Amino acid sequence: KAQVYVLYRDMRTYGLREDYYREAREKGVIFIRYTEDQKPEVKEVNGKLEVSVMDDVLKQKLTLKPDVVALGVATVPLAENKSLAQILKVPLNADGFFLEAHVKLRPVEFATEGIFVCGLAHCPKFIDESITQANAAVSRASTILSKDEIEAEGTISSVDPALCSACGMCEALCAYKAIEVKVINEKTGQKAAVVTAAMCKGCGACAANCRSSAIDLKGFTNNQLAAAIGVF
Repeated sequence: KAQVYVLYRDMRTYGLREDYYREAREKGVIFIRYTEDQKPEVKEVNGKLEVSVMDDVLKQKLTLKPDVVALGVATVPLAENKSLAQILKVPLNADGFFLEAHVKLRPVEFATEGIFVCGLAHCPKFIDESITQANAAVSRASTILSKDEIEAEGTISSVDPALCSACGMCEALCAYKAIEVKVINEKTGQKAAVVTAAMCKGCGACAANCRSSAIDLKGFTNNQLAAAIGVF
């Protein structure tokens, strides 16, 4: 029998959530929308709570005297997300949540192999959505863990250390963090880009941007491309 007022600025009732909104309205819950520049004010008057809000529909200021004020807190990303993303070599979206590889084709995976995402790490969501996404992440991980061996891609990049200037451009461009500039000769201190074959997806970004022409993509080397062009 409680009289409930919901003060909101924006409301989204996607999917079947509209049913909850309609049920609440039918049971007498009153929804009051306010604008960002006229936020509700809560104060204590004679030992009791008093809430003042400008109704955006009625264009009138309403005064409510509730027994309880329950605040709907925001869901925000952890401050540690940025450092964790750098350690795992996975991306974040503009809001600071972890970004999946593809919203439809790979919704619980990252571009970096073997790392999965679900729940509030991905974005604000309801508990049933978090559970569904967690089940999807487990299922996807199981397809990898159930195998005794995993075959790497055949079309991967390879580096000629003799030509590599260790400029680091390929390392910065690689979306899969599969290439890294390292010391390859301890005696001379020579540095060169080194490809981690298991992580390389053969996109060719490193080969296309190498100023020293030190990187070739297996199956699409300079000689092979020149020969293919010569045929036509």
